[in-house]
Amino acid sequence: MPQRLKRFDCASTFPAMKKIENRKLRQAVAAVWQRALAESAWKHPADCPFNPALPDISLMSHVNCLAELALAAAEVLEKCNPELKLERDHLLAGVFLHDVSKLVEVEPGPGGRPQFSELSGLMPHAAYGAFLALQEGLNVKVANIILSHSRLTGAKPGTPEAVLLHYLDYGLADVLRAHRRLDLIMLQGPKFGR
Repeated sequence: MPQRLKRFDCASTFPAMKKIENRKLRQAVAAVWQRALAESAWKHPADCPFNPALPDISLMSHVNCLAELALAAAEVLEKCNPELKLERDHLLAGVFLHDVSKLVEVEPGPGGRPQFSELSGLMPHAAYGAFLALQEGLNVKVANIILSHSRLTGAKPGTPEAVLLHYLDYGLADVLRAHRRLDLIMLQGPKFGR
């Protein structure tokens, strides 16, 4: 993919990223974002929609919302299940990178209206994000979180963190779709309320 010189401040774009305690992991997550942005048609993650069907919700907003949901859910799950101890750094790295590939899977179309790119038709969603994560030195558990968050890859979640992200992401998307009376992902067909 072509590289363009574009940079953005990950810390201000994704405030909860600072909660990744391992500095090297946090830096690798930021490097994946910088690389994906350099390969994209977008100037900033706030410019890219999280989905062409919901063009007014930016990828940045979606990721930040999901980070807050994941942290809150992890806290409640551990409180109610004392035997459970989630790996927060892996969970957050997965949250921040689960949709990074959308920077190249979604592009501005005619009239600036977002559309899926050629890449999105050539490989399943999240595959390119997992590939970039591995190239930046992230471990296979984080790559699995990214890959398994989407049913399109066929990858099964390998850790509790991957399971949590998978359900939170689909749940968030379907809540937004239900609010707008769009087709629900969980139903794969009939519209909400029909």
